[in-house]
Amino acid sequence: MTRRSPDIARARRRLAVVAAAPLAIECAWAQGVAGDDRFDAPTSFNEPARFAAPQQGHRAAPALRADPVFEPPTVSFRGAASSSASAPGNPSAAPSYRLAALADQPAPEAAAPLSIGAEAPTPPAADPAAFDRLTPDASALAPERAPGLIDAQAADPAAAAAAASEETVLFEADTVTRDAEDGPIVAEGDVRAYFGNRFLRADRLIYDPAKDIVFAEGNVSITDENRETAFAGRVRLTGDLRDGVANNFSALMAENARVAADTAVREQGARTRFRKAVYTACSVCTEEGDGKTPTWRVKALKVVRDEERQVVRFHNAFLELKGVPILYSPFLQGPDPSVERQSGFLSPRIGADTRVGFNLEVPYYLAISNTQDATFFPKYTTKDGILWQAEYRRRDDSAYNVLSGGLIDFNNEEDDPRAPPIRWHVFAKGVREFGPNLRVGYDVERASDDLYLRRYNILRRGDLRKDLDTTQTNRLTSSAYVDYNGDRHSLRVDGLVFQDLTNRRAGFDSLSPYVLPRIDYEGRGWQVAGGETYVQANFTALNRNDGLDSRRLTAAVGWEREEVTRGGHRFRAFAEARGDVFVYDDIDGGTEATNGAPLAAFAPGVTSDVLTRFAPTVGVEWSYPLVRHGENFSVLIEPRVQAVASLSGLNDARIVNEDSRSIEFDFASLFQANKLNGFDAFEDGQRINIGVSTTATTTLGLEVSGELGQQFRLQQSQAFTPERVPGGAPSFPNGIGEERSDIVGSLNIRYKNIIGAQSRFRLDKDFGELTRIDALAYLNFWRFRSTTTYTRLDDSDNRVGLARREELTPSVVFRITDDLRANYSFRQNLVTDTLIQETVGLTYQDDCALFQVFYTRDRTRDRSLQSNDSFGFRFTLRTLVE
Repeated sequence: MTRRSPDIARARRRLAVVAAAPLAIECAWAQGVAGDDRFDAPTSFNEPARFAAPQQGHRAAPALRADPVFEPPTVSFRGAASSSASAPGNPSAAPSYRLAALADQPAPEAAAPLSIGAEAPTPPAADPAAFDRLTPDASALAPERAPGLIDAQAADPAAAAAAASEETVLFEADTVTRDAEDGPIVAEGDVRAYFGNRFLRADRLIYDPAKDIVFAEGNVSITDENRETAFAGRVRLTGDLRDGVANNFSALMAENARVAADTAVREQGARTRFRKAVYTACSVCTEEGDGKTPTWRVKALKVVRDEERQVVRFHNAFLELKGVPILYSPFLQGPDPSVERQSGFLSPRIGADTRVGFNLEVPYYLAISNTQDATFFPKYTTKDGILWQAEYRRRDDSAYNVLSGGLIDFNNEEDDPRAPPIRWHVFAKGVREFGPNLRVGYDVERASDDLYLRRYNILRRGDLRKDLDTTQTNRLTSSAYVDYNGDRHSLRVDGLVFQDLTNRRAGFDSLSPYVLPRIDYEGRGWQVAGGETYVQANFTALNRNDGLDSRRLTAAVGWEREEVTRGGHRFRAFAEARGDVFVYDDIDGGTEATNGAPLAAFAPGVTSDVLTRFAPTVGVEWSYPLVRHGENFSVLIEPRVQAVASLSGLNDARIVNEDSRSIEFDFASLFQANKLNGFDAFEDGQRINIGVSTTATTTLGLEVSGELGQQFRLQQSQAFTPERVPGGAPSFPNGIGEERSDIVGSLNIRYKNIIGAQSRFRLDKDFGELTRIDALAYLNFWRFRSTTTYTRLDDSDNRVGLARREELTPSVVFRITDDLRANYSFRQNLVTDTLIQETVGLTYQDDCALFQVFYTRDRTRDRSLQSNDSFGFRFTLRTLVE
């Protein structure tokens, strides 16, 4: 059992400071501990109540931890009798005492130290009345009351606390009496005792300077130098308030952890032993202030809190869920609640699926140092054996590195005869900053074969997480880069390597390029003719083991100016001059985009070529926002027109298009001067983009917004027609390269946060039919939260040749109680009317625990990888198992 920080880069959590009442009283959460039948083991309770004197020079912080409830006192004494340098009844005596620690007095016998992971030696039997006999006979301390004077220290709380040095004790109380100059001191009524930075408060206190013993009872609270407080009914302490015995003990610790015990024994300033104790990190009160059974708690015959090793050990322990015992262990160990990171086992993950059988993952967390840690999470499977996995993390002020990997000896040829005997993966990511503007980084993802990640459902976790799931992508990308960002200039140099996971034919991966280098530069901020000038440049080199090698250099100089008239008309003018140089080698080799077909069909016998292109662009844009405010509504309408002119015929068929093969044509991209997102292709010709956007809101919480637009061209653009190469992909069906494009738009409706819908769509320019739509609708009502997404994509919507898609993905969450919820979702292929995936789950989560169970049916197939049914369960108990 252990607990760790999920990300060591996060700032250190500070201990909560909460004013709390004694936990044995608060909501009666610990009621029934002493009388529990599971604790009726007489041989375990014969240990005497003892305390150990601190070792000389040892000044460890007390372990009686909770949150402070005391500020230095500001109350005045109502009257006191005192005895210090004066005889009893001396009216000049002040109601505070500085009593020198008696170093020459013999220290009480120390308790035997505990061994790690073992029970302490059995001490001799104790006299049941031993505890009471330590209390001086109150009848023998006949008080002589006399009026007292309040001195400056008693009136000034800060001075009172400061006056109590490590060698003196300062008392304050309503009444203080002393029978003899060397006799015990009895303080009663709002008693406060200071020793250095430690503070005790009680209804009654007796201090015996001869034995250097403090006895206190009645609403006792002890605050240490860290301003953490514990509570008890009765305590017996050493004179420095560091060690001792507490009866009816309770404490509120870090992370809202709570402990209560019949007896607490503090030893050597670094260890606390609890007898017949109960521990939890759960809330024990309802919102009305009534007591409730915590979600989980641990009851133990003995608990040892070791601050030096930062662990809590439970001996003869029962783990209860909602008051029901579910587990007994003779020994359990967990991290101290104040510890942020500590080595140990984490919450296990239990599951079973069709592909790998029953599986169990038991992570182990290793805290190496303040800047390094690691997690080992081997995964046992009944079909494939053990998948060994680990992750290493290192972070400091200027850098972080994360390395994750896995390895399995695969012998299941029946399920996957094409798989290699050793299957593995490596994920890595790192960044180092050199000052505020320069950083160097890398991102690596690699696998032994194309189906490994999907078979074992291996994801990039934590700092390695990416937007695209590694089990759903067709390609892995590894990169390294140098990035500079200044006030006016930015430069990025990187290299990329790809791993194809589709394996559509033998040797296909050799056609995937590696990019080295790719250089991007941008500089802007120069003012020319009332506008801003910018410079952009890009150099990219693509290399293949088999196939086409290419080099491309692009440079552009642009200018942009925006003006708003008094009437609210907005005008924007822009211009750009761009030049490209393309160098090709091994043209007859082909690329993965052409399935390896030769590219020399347009230049027979030519294996190398150099091409150039000059592409100037000018444009102007106008928009005019119109607003109307009514009594209960407001409406905004903004028409927008853009005219762009470029030279025609700028896309030579000999230019291989590798980075501009896909386009997202919607209203957001309609007003981009070049809608192609790469450098190989260029949007040429003359065109006009027209659109309008509107937003309407009401005081009732209803909001409606929409956009609609279309492009018109004087001539067709070669940038959007089929590539004239063997195996070339079909043209776009969205009409963007034709004289009229399809109509693009969006529609969003929202009523408060209860119900709403968002959509992006494209309408056929001739028939008005939907050719593409991405829609999302949601409903939040009562205990329901539902979300539904719908996607429709026509055939070959881009150059990568995606087939027609039409999918529906609803999901619903029903909150059964405040802490318990059920969820269900599925993904349906509407083209083939088949179920792709469905998931059902049940989750319980409150302030201290998480229990989750789920079932997933996955009907996707990929070569030897068949459909899969999986079941999983995981849980966490805060501060105990995380």
